[in-house]
Amino acid sequence: MNDLALQREHFARITITFDGKLLRAVPGETIAATLIANGILAQGRGKDESARGHYCGMGVCHDCLVTVDGHSGVRACLAKAVDGMDVRSQKTGVLDIGAISQDAAVLPVAALATRNVDILIIGAGPGGLRAALAASRSNASVLVLDERPAPGGQYFKQNASAAAPEPDRQMRDGASLIEAVRSSSAIIESETLVWGVERNAQGSLRISTYARGQASIVLPQCLIIATGAFERSSPMPGWTLPGAMTTGAGQTLLRSYGVFPGRRILVAGNGPLNIQVASELLRSGVNELTLVEAAPAMWRRPARAMALTLTDPRLAFQGICDLAALAASRRCRLLFGHRLQAIEGHDRVEAAIVAPVSGGGAPLRVAVDAVCSGDGFLPASDIPRLLGLHFLTDQNGGLSVVRGDDGSTTQRDVFVVGEAGGFGGAHIAEAMGTLAGNTAARRFGFDPGHEPANVRRDLLRNSQFQTRLWHLFAAEPSENLDKRVLVCRCEAKSLGELQDVVKRHKVTDVATLKRLTRAGMGRCQGKYCAAALCHLVGIPFQEAALPAPQLPVRPVPLAALAVEKPEWGGHNRVTLPDRSAGTGTPLDVSETAIVVIGAGISGLSTALFLAREGHDVVVLDRNPINSGASGANAGSLHAQLLSFDHGAKSEAGGGPAVRTLPLQQQSIALWQELETELGLDFEISITGGLMVAETDAHLAFLAAKTAAERAQGIDCSVIGRRELRCLEPALDTRFIGAAYCPEEGKINPLVATQGIYEAAISAGARIITGVEVTAVERVAAGFLVTTSRGKMHAGRIVNCAGGFAARIGSMLGVNVPVFGAPLQMIVTEAAEPTISRLVAHADRHLTLKQAANGNFVIGGGWTAGLDPVRQHPRPLLDSIEGNLWVAQHVVPSLRKLHVLRTWAAMNINIDGAPILGEHPGIPGFFNCVTSNGYTLGPIMGQITASLVLGKNPGIDIKPFLIQRFG
Repeated sequence: MNDLALQREHFARITITFDGKLLRAVPGETIAATLIANGILAQGRGKDESARGHYCGMGVCHDCLVTVDGHSGVRACLAKAVDGMDVRSQKTGVLDIGAISQDAAVLPVAALATRNVDILIIGAGPGGLRAALAASRSNASVLVLDERPAPGGQYFKQNASAAAPEPDRQMRDGASLIEAVRSSSAIIESETLVWGVERNAQGSLRISTYARGQASIVLPQCLIIATGAFERSSPMPGWTLPGAMTTGAGQTLLRSYGVFPGRRILVAGNGPLNIQVASELLRSGVNELTLVEAAPAMWRRPARAMALTLTDPRLAFQGICDLAALAASRRCRLLFGHRLQAIEGHDRVEAAIVAPVSGGGAPLRVAVDAVCSGDGFLPASDIPRLLGLHFLTDQNGGLSVVRGDDGSTTQRDVFVVGEAGGFGGAHIAEAMGTLAGNTAARRFGFDPGHEPANVRRDLLRNSQFQTRLWHLFAAEPSENLDKRVLVCRCEAKSLGELQDVVKRHKVTDVATLKRLTRAGMGRCQGKYCAAALCHLVGIPFQEAALPAPQLPVRPVPLAALAVEKPEWGGHNRVTLPDRSAGTGTPLDVSETAIVVIGAGISGLSTALFLAREGHDVVVLDRNPINSGASGANAGSLHAQLLSFDHGAKSEAGGGPAVRTLPLQQQSIALWQELETELGLDFEISITGGLMVAETDAHLAFLAAKTAAERAQGIDCSVIGRRELRCLEPALDTRFIGAAYCPEEGKINPLVATQGIYEAAISAGARIITGVEVTAVERVAAGFLVTTSRGKMHAGRIVNCAGGFAARIGSMLGVNVPVFGAPLQMIVTEAAEPTISRLVAHADRHLTLKQAANGNFVIGGGWTAGLDPVRQHPRPLLDSIEGNLWVAQHVVPSLRKLHVLRTWAAMNINIDGAPILGEHPGIPGFFNCVTSNGYTLGPIMGQITASLVLGKNPGIDIKPFLIQRFG
C-alpha cells in the first residue's frame, strides 16, 4: 500500500453502503471517489445492459448515476458521501417508480423564488472567478453560480478531502483567487445547476436554476457565461467499460480526493493535459504507468518546441520537467506517435490496445486496470446556443462563439469568457474574465475603476502560447472503423447500426438520424456523439448542422419544477416570420401534374395516395422530413375530444371539433392498416384513453362530452372511481371518475412519418426538401410555382403547409384562416411500466402517455413561444412548470423522475376542424390543413388525393370546406 492509500485509510472515518455493502469513506469526497477507492468501478448498467461507471468526472456523461436514500438520478461524481448514506446501483434509464401517495413529495405551492442581480456569472472556474473579482470592484451586485461541489473549475480544482495530496502551485494559485472572490462583495453558490435561459417579452434575461432540491429564478441585467469545456473523446471498442474515463476525471480523483483511478494506469490521447496528469500520478506513487501520446515527441519538432519556449519559458519549462521525470522513471513507459485503439475487459478494464499513428508497426497490448484518455476539449456551449449567439467552427473542430477580447457577443447583455466560447486554456480564460467583468460593469452603469495593467498583453501572449502549443502537439485525427463501437453512449447506438440507418434511409442531416435512432437523445444531449453523427451523414460539424438546443441543459427533478399555473385561455396565435431556406442546386424538375406544398404527415400521405394512383406528384418543403410538427408532436392518437374542444373553452362552440370525430376514428384505423400493409412497426398501441375527473362538475362535463361523442359513433363513456382504479392504479386517488374511450392510443411519430415518406417515394412521388416556395401564380395551364431553387409548372396545387398555409393562400390572393400555434412537449427519463393508457384531464391542459421505451411524454396544449433568433418554436419556462404540475397532480409517482428534455412544435389553430377541398374561386388549388394533424394525417391525405383526382372521397366534406368561414 503506497503513502497516498495509507493516508486515505487514516482519514476514512465515515461509512456509506453500496448495494448493501458497507464502505469506508473520507469526509468531503464524492460517492464516486468512495466507490473507486473501495475497488467498485461499476455504478450501474447502460441501456445495452453493459456495466457503466465513472467516466467524465464532471457531471456531463451521466454514466455514474446512482440512487441515494431513495432518490434516483444522482450523479456519483458530484454528490458528496455522507455518513450513513444508502447508495444503490441504477440501470441507466429504467426506474421502478411505483405508486406514491399524494403527499409523498413536497412541491412548490406558489411561484418559484425569484431574485434580481446586476451581473450573473455562470461558472466558477478561472474565467468566472476573474470576472466576478473585476465586476465586484464596481459595487454592482455579482452572483456566481456553479454546478460543482466547490469553486475552481477543472483547472483550479481544490483539495476536497484530508486524503488528497498536498496542494501544488496551480492549486495554491486557485485557492488564492477563490479566497479573493469570497472576500469581495461577490457571492459564490456551488452545487447550483443553471438548467435554462430565456428572454421575456421585453427582452430581459430569465435564468432557471436548481440547487439542493429547489428550483428558482434569477433575473440579471447582464450575464457572463463561463461554463468551461469538457473533454473530447474518441469512441473506440471498450470506451464504456468501468475503469475507462477521461483524463480530467482521473485527475479529479487524484487531486481532489487522493484516489487513484487504478493501480496500473494508461493515459492516452493528444495534448499537454495527459502529460501533466501522468506526471501527477507518477509523483503520487502509482504502481505502473503508460503514457500514449498521438503527437511525435517534442524533440522531433525542435523549431515548434523552441517557438513555444520563447513565448512562455516558465510554462514550457514545467512541461519539459514533467516529461523528463516520466522518461526517467522505471514505473513509466512513454509511447509517442501512438494512439489508443481499443480497451478490453469484461465488466471492467483489463487491457488496452495501442498502435502507431502511422500504421507502420504492430499493435501493443498493455495490461492495465484503468484508462484515462482525452483528445483536447469541446466548449460547453449549451447556454450560448439557447441564447442564439453566433458561432464559428474553430481549427480544432469545436464550436467557437463570435466574441471580442472581453467576451462581448452580438447580444449587449451577454458575455462568454474562456473555454465556453472556444478552447484556449485557463490563462486566456482569466484574462478574458477580467476584461468581461470590467466591461459588463461599465456597460450597465457601474464604475469598476481602471483596467488592470498588462491584462490585454497577457491575453495576447497566452493566445500565442496556445496556438504554438497545439502546433507542437498537432497529430493526425483518429477514426475507429469498428462497427461494434458505441458512438452514442447514452442510447447505446453502435457505429454499424447508425451506418445502416444512414444508408437505408439516405439520411443527410443529424436531426433525421437522431429521430430515427435516438442517438443524441440521451441525458448528455449529444455532447459526446454530435461530431461523430455529423461525420456519419457527411456534413461539417457546425452549429447550424446540430439539432436545436433543448431545455433543460441537464436533467432536473420533475418535482422541483412543478408549479401550478393558471390554465391559459386559448392558443398563442403567431404569424410566422418569413425565413429563407436559402439557395441550393437548381430543381431537376420543371413541370409536374401536382405540387404538394409541405412534407408533413398530411402532405406525405397525400403524395402517397396520389402516387399509388399513378399520378405525377412533387412535394416541396423548406425543411428536412419530420423536422416540423409531424416529427415533434407527442404521438397521441386521439379518438375523443380534448377538454378544450368541448364546452366553454372550445373554438367556435365546439361544433367543428365534434364533426371531425368520425375522421379521427377512421384515420386511426387507416394508421393501423398502413402499418400492416407496409410491414413496418409504427409502435401503434390502442390501449384506450382516459380523461380524469376530480369533482362532480368535472363528471357532469364529461357526461355531456361523451354524449356528443357517442352521437358521432365514438365508443366513449363515463366510468366511476372503482373502475378507474382498476384500469390505472398509479393515478392519484383524488379522481372520482373518468371518460373512457377504448379507441384511443399512441404512435411513434419519429418512425411513422419516416415510414410514410419512404412509402411515398417507393410509390413514385418525388419529395424535395430544402426548397422554399416564394410565389404561386395562376397561369393558363395551371400554376407557376417560384421557389428558392427555380420555377416549375404544375397542373394542380395542394396546400399542406400547416402553420404556413395562410402564407401560401396569400400568394394566390385568398385568405386561408390558419394561424401558427406553438405548443410544447416534455419527456422524462424512462421508468418501468406505470401507465398503459393515454391520460388527459377534464379541466386541465394535459396529455400523458408512457412510450414503449419507458419515457413519459407530457403535453396537452401548453403554449410555447418563438426563439428570438432562429424563430423556431421553443418551450416557455412558465409552460414547463405548469404542464409538469398537472402531470404530477394526476400521476404522483412522476415526482420521482427527472425531466430529460422539452421541445416545441408549430401546431395549427383553425376552428377545431380541418380545411379540405378545392378553393371555390381558384380551380386546381386544394387545401389540406388540420389542427389535429398527426391523428388525422393519413385520412387527410386519402381524402385530398380523391378530391384532386375528382373521385368521391366517401364522406361528406361540406363541414370541412373553406366556405364555412364566409
